[in-house]
Amino acid sequence: KQQTSMDAIAMLKEDHPKVEKLFEDFLTSRKQEVAGQIFKELDVHAVLEEELFYPAVQREGDPGDLSALEQGDSGIDGDEPLDQAELDEDDEDEDDEETAEEIGEDVIASAYEDHQSVKELIQQLKGLDAGSADFQQGMMELQEMVKDHVSEEEDVLFPDARLKVDIKGLATQMQERKQELISSINV
Repeated sequence: KQQTSMDAIAMLKEDHPKVEKLFEDFLTSRKQEVAGQIFKELDVHAVLEEELFYPAVQREGDPGDLSALEQGDSGIDGDEPLDQAELDEDDEDEDDEETAEEIGEDVIASAYEDHQSVKELIQQLKGLDAGSADFQQGMMELQEMVKDHVSEEEDVLFPDARLKVDIKGLATQMQERKQELISSINV
């Protein structure tokens, strides 16, 4: 059993540049092999987030905090967080704006939707010849989808999770699950 001094967020963030590098390698290397590595990394990463990380954030996180982060309000860098009355004041003039709770739920829902879109695109790509123009285009689209997803995670979800979740304890669970996944995927 591997010990980790890393927290859950550091584990997930460690995967981001690794996948980014694989996308760069894809342009200059044996495309089928590198694409397979990308698909494997994304699969393992998505399972860890869906099974462990997102549920932990949903259980422990206050959707209002996610809302404040998404709207660009500080509250996390030492400033006083906005209380619900202040949020309500900001929203008084705009009846059709979402509530803080709805926005928080939307951030998590969006992350799940991103994963589903990535999985669907990977399935399409697996059915194509790695040397084809369609495969090339699909890989560029996949890279962009992953980049957008990573940006939202790092800017919105991770700061909130750092405040709300036992990220050290979660890292231990995630590391164990990651080892299981890697073992089951290796052929």
